[in-house]
Amino acid sequence: MHPDVIVVGGGLMGCSVAYRLAKDGARVLVLERSIPGAEASSAAAGILGPTVESFGDALALQLGRRSRELHAELADELDELFGVDVGFRRCGVAKLAFTEEELAELDGQASALEVHGVRCDRWSPEELKHEEPAANPEAIGALSISEDAQVEPKKLLSAVALGAEREGTTFRSGSTVRAVTVEGGRVRGLQLGDEVIEAERVVVAAGSWTTLIPGLPFDSETIYPVRGQMIAAHTRPPIFRRIVFGAGGYVVTRPDGRVLCGSTMERVGFERGITFGGMADVINKATRIAPALRTAAIEEHWSSFRPGTPDGLPLVGETRVEGLFLASGHYRNGILLAPVTAELVSDAMAGRPVSREAQALSPHRFEEQAP
Repeated sequence: MHPDVIVVGGGLMGCSVAYRLAKDGARVLVLERSIPGAEASSAAAGILGPTVESFGDALALQLGRRSRELHAELADELDELFGVDVGFRRCGVAKLAFTEEELAELDGQASALEVHGVRCDRWSPEELKHEEPAANPEAIGALSISEDAQVEPKKLLSAVALGAEREGTTFRSGSTVRAVTVEGGRVRGLQLGDEVIEAERVVVAAGSWTTLIPGLPFDSETIYPVRGQMIAAHTRPPIFRRIVFGAGGYVVTRPDGRVLCGSTMERVGFERGITFGGMADVINKATRIAPALRTAAIEEHWSSFRPGTPDGLPLVGETRVEGLFLASGHYRNGILLAPVTAELVSDAMAGRPVSREAQALSPHRFEEQAP
């Protein structure tokens, strides 16, 4: 098969782009050096919380809310097509305050969100205890936002990959891209060892490894890894109904009582592993949010890399190399922003009008720094 588009990276981002392009009629080949979802996609907590993550940035908030609603549509679509429940739940989020300063910050966050039409409820300690009895009674208040949601990343990734395959996408694992081949200012394909795969369009969605691929018009540090360590436990009954933030961390509760606690943010390069310091940090934050977790048994712990960027926004769209697109650099919001990223890439390839969001995420903003 001679593909119309090659997607580099088989995580949720790459699979989402492939699914969208395949539905648009493109012949898509996805290259993954390991197995689909082996990196950040499977390690994520699945928080769809743009109001908590992006309240201070109007563009990021708008983009995140749009993508969260695309998640809702995608969940219905995948359930209808394949009978797969990807765990989308509009559970809402709560953010705790333990000091007067934090309480004032929550008030400021609520005011900023309400300007954009996001409904926020401010809770007293008594209201917090009524709504989430397991929350730390030392919290002096909380902010509740009902519109945010969660999803189970592994289930979502499997279903999106299945959808892409059903639409004709070919997946090829064990494929390490050695270089992007460029000729006359446009992409010609990819170099894989001694093999060259030709394609007129390439989308690089390789997460933290994106700008390490030779041939991209970026400095290798344009997208960099940020290690995150996490812990999973189990409680019965489920400890919270909502996703709960506080003390610099978060606790995500699944309906079956599984609890995900995170997360560290460490600039350690590509150094994998779990550390005593990292685990202590996650445990301290989680038990500050929910003291009852002190007696919960740790079932699992892991780490992975988030792809960070200098300005905190992803790189999405066509580069100065014609036919070469990026879909990477989403930092903490890769799961959240996967559907809208696929939409933006699809629009760019189809030559549809460029939106304000697309302009703001354009890779061009970093290309001037390329050597």
